[in-house]
Amino acid sequence: MDAAGAAGGEPFVNYAAEILVYLNSLGLEGRSAQDRIDFIVPDLISLLPPPFVPAPYDYCSSSDSDDGHFSLISSESDDSDADADADWPAAQDDGQDHISRLADDLLSNIISRLPTNEAARTMVLSTRWRFVWAATPLLVDDAHLRAANEFHEMSAFCAVRAVSRCVAAHPGPVRAVRITRLYFYQQEYALQRLVAGLAAKNVQDLILFNRPWSLDMPLPDDILSCAYLTRLYIGIWRWPFLDTTAHPPAFPNLQELGLFHTIIEDKGVDALLAQCPKLKIFSFVMAFNCPSRLCVKSRSLRVVVEWRCSFVEVIIDDAPCLERLLLESFGDRRPIKIVHAPRLEILGFLDLQLHALEIGGTVIRVTASCNFCVLHLAFITGLCDEIIFSPINLPQWQVGMNVSACAMLPSVKILAVKVRFWNDMEAKMLPTLLRCFPFLETLHVMSIRSRSPDTVDDMDFWKSLASCDCLDSHLKTFVIHGVQGRKHEAWFTRHILKNGKVLKSYGILYSDGDDAKVERRPMSCTVGEGNAPSGGSNDKYVFAHPAFPCWSFQNAIDLSLEDPFYVLGRVMARIDLVVGETTH
Repeated sequence: MDAAGAAGGEPFVNYAAEILVYLNSLGLEGRSAQDRIDFIVPDLISLLPPPFVPAPYDYCSSSDSDDGHFSLISSESDDSDADADADWPAAQDDGQDHISRLADDLLSNIISRLPTNEAARTMVLSTRWRFVWAATPLLVDDAHLRAANEFHEMSAFCAVRAVSRCVAAHPGPVRAVRITRLYFYQQEYALQRLVAGLAAKNVQDLILFNRPWSLDMPLPDDILSCAYLTRLYIGIWRWPFLDTTAHPPAFPNLQELGLFHTIIEDKGVDALLAQCPKLKIFSFVMAFNCPSRLCVKSRSLRVVVEWRCSFVEVIIDDAPCLERLLLESFGDRRPIKIVHAPRLEILGFLDLQLHALEIGGTVIRVTASCNFCVLHLAFITGLCDEIIFSPINLPQWQVGMNVSACAMLPSVKILAVKVRFWNDMEAKMLPTLLRCFPFLETLHVMSIRSRSPDTVDDMDFWKSLASCDCLDSHLKTFVIHGVQGRKHEAWFTRHILKNGKVLKSYGILYSDGDDAKVERRPMSCTVGEGNAPSGGSNDKYVFAHPAFPCWSFQNAIDLSLEDPFYVLGRVMARIDLVVGETTH
């Protein structure tokens, strides 16, 4: 297949060369650029959804042992299981094949739970089993074949042909295909035949990875013929289809799409989303430079995930059904622009050092280079004005600042933020950020570790800080991850506990390696203003919980989780908030 693909040119011709130059410039001894790319691939695969059926070596202690394999006719038990089975009456071994007497749908269910190679072997049991296997939707996983040593000593060409023959030999539909271990380099024709065969068999679930080399290998055109796909994950490919608007939707049933280290032009993303009218979950993982920006226009998307990508900007242009925008970013600073997402409920992790949040033309960010806080106001005329606040006048500005309605996201209920409390400006940006989310119910704050000392101990700033809408009537849960004992950290926590009028839960997750020991029994303590008068009225309290992190790529794309960031444990303390005047 032509390297330029359907693009009509060579927009990606230098991409692989740039990656090679970068990897070779790292100065890591003993590894070539290809070795370093190969080192990344297992990390990519580890983020994928789990296989429908684990490979035999995943649940057996030895690939040569049959102890852990499903047995169709054996009713014997191992000696190690004798105690567990002692309470059950011994089965009568009458020599009859009772399993084959089960209904066809039950036998089909059994076959669907077997590894690919073992499912095919059921054909030799009887004619009936042969027909049941043929009617069972096929599940193909190249890990199953490798576990059975079928790919041992095989060339890349023979391995790809073996998978193609597996698909072609099955007369029925294909339920799911998971290919993460094959090398398609210089196997373009075999790849084209494989994808064409999957499209003809109405494949529904496809995970297709290319073990490098080459980094910019294009996907075959037949991928657009897989109209029955409901889930698609592709990795280490080039998406060459830049303009498919003249064709009917290529993926009319696709609901989940993941692009892992996939090269695709900016306009290719628009064209791809236009081909997925029912898409709900869209994720980009480890995309470097291409695309340079992520612009989301979709009438159906509910979840967008950016995971370790180097986008120059992320724009939610038109996503009326979007509920979650989840970010695990690294690299240079980038704007996060939210133009139209009226149902957005979960946002994070916003990194105050990496992200500049733009809502309705208003950008709030910390300018690290000059240690100033910058507020950009974009007017209808398209001209931009900016007001730079120095550390001297920042407290007065923040205390009296009113955020306009166009700069708010009233739909957001859960917000997660990464902040460096040792940085004076980042810490003081948190209260301003909260004003943009008037109906916020859960706030997660990750305190980034550093050995740097606190830049400023500005207690007066936090004492004079006014409350905001979400603290007055909506915030119910506050979770802080990585408690380090920073002064700003303590004052911000005090501000939330003091002003959160409906706050009920306070989650604490200490940094890794902390020596702090938390007593698990229920207890109570007080948090008040200075030395509150004894006998003051304790008309407010919150429950303290240990917090457990659950932030991962798989949880980010899981719509069944109410909160993808952290889980609160059982109550370990009750904190009584003493209301009283400060005394000195």
